[in-house]
Amino acid sequence: MSKLTRRGLLGGGLAGIFAPTLSRASAAPKRSLRVAHMTDFHVQPELNAEKGMELALRHALGQRPDLLLCGGDLVMDAVSQTEQRTTTEWAIFNRLIKASGGIPTHYALGNHDVWGWNKKDSHTTGSELKWGKKWFLDNFGYASTYQSFDQAGWHFVILDNIWQTPDGFNGILGQEQLEWLDHDLAQTNKPTLLLSHIPLLSVTTFVDSYSENTGEWNVGGSDMTKDLDQARKLFEKHPHVKIALSGHEHRLDRVDYKGVSYLCSGAVCGNWWKGPLEGFPPGYRLLDLFHDGTFTERYVPWGWDESFLS
Repeated sequence: MSKLTRRGLLGGGLAGIFAPTLSRASAAPKRSLRVAHMTDFHVQPELNAEKGMELALRHALGQRPDLLLCGGDLVMDAVSQTEQRTTTEWAIFNRLIKASGGIPTHYALGNHDVWGWNKKDSHTTGSELKWGKKWFLDNFGYASTYQSFDQAGWHFVILDNIWQTPDGFNGILGQEQLEWLDHDLAQTNKPTLLLSHIPLLSVTTFVDSYSENTGEWNVGGSDMTKDLDQARKLFEKHPHVKIALSGHEHRLDRVDYKGVSYLCSGAVCGNWWKGPLEGFPPGYRLLDLFHDGTFTERYVPWGWDESFLS
């Protein structure tokens, strides 16, 4: 686990925060904790991404969160990059995220955080010590790419739905992880938040997915989790699951379905450090979690402007 400090970082301010949304219409209960969900950093040396990540972190910490959840695609790309380039990208991320101690931080694996799955372009064989998901695990001292923890009366589950397939990757949890999740959820009755990189369920995945030729909607397996139905059965069995956070799409949405709020949280990098993507500015999601399992949430642009392109 990495730590970040709030000291000297209160200049982020509240400007540009989207209006908060209540999870249910009721008097606001006592807040348990505030969570900043920052996903899809895609940090790299180019396009002022290093400066952007630093400012985004400063802005987020200015909101006084108690917990930072980093939702994957932390580096621009490790899948098809050489060891030297991947080392450079992780060095930037680590230096900024681990600047100093202060706030609990947890990380989900993104598809771009896996090293060398494209063996041709990365010049790897698959026998390298850091190959695949091992680099991510070693970087954060994790024993597994999925895990859980408790904080301030809430239960948090970090999932890994990055599954290697012949065509690259798909969003799949897999039977072993689903069985682990079932067991994990059975050990607690605390309100629970899930974090994955690829959405479990998202409206954003239907954007540009309709084919006039076939007359069908075609949501690819790399855009949404294929074993969603199995996961949903677990959520019905364990109704204390309240929130499922994701990224990956670089777009913002919210789907409330059968007691679970599925929140796709845009991207810190927006349009891969070239500004807003389809009107969604570079930003992060801020959630206030309450002791009774309710929450409020809002999307917060961190202040990207066209000067980053110069």
